[in-house]
Amino acid sequence: MIYILCTISDVFFATQSELFQGLNARRGAELSKKDLSDDLDQLLNTGLFANVDANVTPKKDGYAVEFVFREKIWPRVQTFRVAGATALPKHVELQVLEAAQKSQNCTVRVLATAKNIIESYYTSKGLTFGTISHFDGMENGEVIAHIVEGEISRVQTVYLDENMQVTNGNRGFTHPRVIQREHSFKVGKLYNVEDAKTALRDIFLLQLFDNVQVVPRPDEKDPTKVQVDIMLRERPVRTAETELEWSIAPGEQGRPDLVSARPGGSVFVEQRNLDGWGRQLFGSVSTANFFQPQDDLGFKLEYIHPYCFGDGDELKSSFKTAVFNTRKLSPTFTGGPLMDEVPGVWIDRAGLKATLSQHFTRQSHSSTSLVLEEITSRDDSGAICAHGAKQLSNGSLAADGPRTTHSESGTDRVLLLQNNSTRDTTKFVNGTQVGARDIFQFDQSVGLSAGLSIYNRLTAEVTRFIQLLSENKQTMLPPPILVMHSKLGHIIGNCSAYDAYTLGGPHSCRGYNVGELGVSRSVLESAIELRVPVPYLNTHAFLFWENCSDLNSSAKVMGNPTEYYRRAGRGTSFGCGLKLGPVRAEWCADGNQGSGSTYIRFGERF
Repeated sequence: MIYILCTISDVFFATQSELFQGLNARRGAELSKKDLSDDLDQLLNTGLFANVDANVTPKKDGYAVEFVFREKIWPRVQTFRVAGATALPKHVELQVLEAAQKSQNCTVRVLATAKNIIESYYTSKGLTFGTISHFDGMENGEVIAHIVEGEISRVQTVYLDENMQVTNGNRGFTHPRVIQREHSFKVGKLYNVEDAKTALRDIFLLQLFDNVQVVPRPDEKDPTKVQVDIMLRERPVRTAETELEWSIAPGEQGRPDLVSARPGGSVFVEQRNLDGWGRQLFGSVSTANFFQPQDDLGFKLEYIHPYCFGDGDELKSSFKTAVFNTRKLSPTFTGGPLMDEVPGVWIDRAGLKATLSQHFTRQSHSSTSLVLEEITSRDDSGAICAHGAKQLSNGSLAADGPRTTHSESGTDRVLLLQNNSTRDTTKFVNGTQVGARDIFQFDQSVGLSAGLSIYNRLTAEVTRFIQLLSENKQTMLPPPILVMHSKLGHIIGNCSAYDAYTLGGPHSCRGYNVGELGVSRSVLESAIELRVPVPYLNTHAFLFWENCSDLNSSAKVMGNPTEYYRRAGRGTSFGCGLKLGPVRAEWCADGNQGSGSTYIRFGERF
């Protein structure tokens, strides 16, 4: 026995690994003369070469084997066709024939070119198992390429435990049909890597699994076919979390003391997978005082039923119902930039909401909701306040502001029909969005309390992400992008002030606080943003200009909060910024006051 170090010379075929697969001669292997002879016979029996020799050269720690090939020469290719192909278009065959007829003879080089053309087409279409198994017909110039395309012979779901090992009995809590409706793998269909990416995304978005893998492999019984294993590790079905908050501040001697002995916090309970069918139930309760939770209790109980019209529903319709109570500080009743701080008005909403959602594509969707809610306005102490207030020059408060609700009592009861439709064709190019997004929203409200507040609100948003130059595939920098955005909205009827449009804020006109520009029945927003790549950071910097206007409709809002709180009703801003992952660092100039501010924000503006 001798030790062999194997080096391979150029053989002009698709890959050396394919040609030398299964040989005895391998780097560091122990090889006999008979093993080397068997290797020569195996290479010669491929039918691709007229002769194969081996040169053995002594080295410091063994021997080097060099295989020398003499190409086999066949007659010139007259015809070319494929066998076993179902997804290969005719023009690819013609492309191969045209390339082959440029040579006076058919050689291994010609066959390698044909192999590269055909397999490159399959790779470009995501059919990664599409390969040529062998050629024949070279002797008479009528070449036939026998193709294996990777037909799926079996699809199975494999459940893993916390140690990533297959569970006993290979069974999970989730019903198999929940997985089947989220992927497009079918027996008899060709395996496509794009289907695998879609399956990974959609199955993971179920929020039922913390690990999802799609593993394709050749069928042991028929290597021309593919078996697909979808490997899943389930998340805990039930979870509960409790969070306590205590107010602590420095005492008289500098040591921390409890400001209040009343603990606050939240309790969250989740059932992710009712009966194994992917139906979910969420519940949360939060309060600043667990001893007297009725003072500011916030709660939400939500049930989600996916595929409510059956597994065959192509729109993936889901039904969601929620019982809720929320409290938020209203930007409608806040002072303008030239006013002293005004008392806050909190809008308390409690009610029931039912929503039907449908998906037309991965990103385009529509949802229709029916909401029955009671809306109450409260001051900072939690008492009902029917009017806004402001501070006078002598320091006293004047509670003669606009009504906070449609009724005089400070409480409204409303039945609301909502529809939100989104058409989104954007895609990501090196980490930045390119494409178009349109959002249309319709709201029809019918008041159930005194005064019968009835209004209709229509809102349209149009955003275009325009790619200015092609992406740099060498540096993987995002291409320059011009973003153009416009929003137009109008309200018909007698809506309450808290449902009117608020102007200003990070998603309206940057450089202003939410509602700082005013409250209106109509709104027009325009924005332009230029995004340019930043070398070495693999991100982009941006310049922007934004404008927001009430279209002279602020006076038509009940009580005219814009005038009462001395707000401008319109504004312009411009600035620059840098995107760092999910964070945006921005400098914004206020066009009304002429001042600039720096902000750190999370998420996208558009």
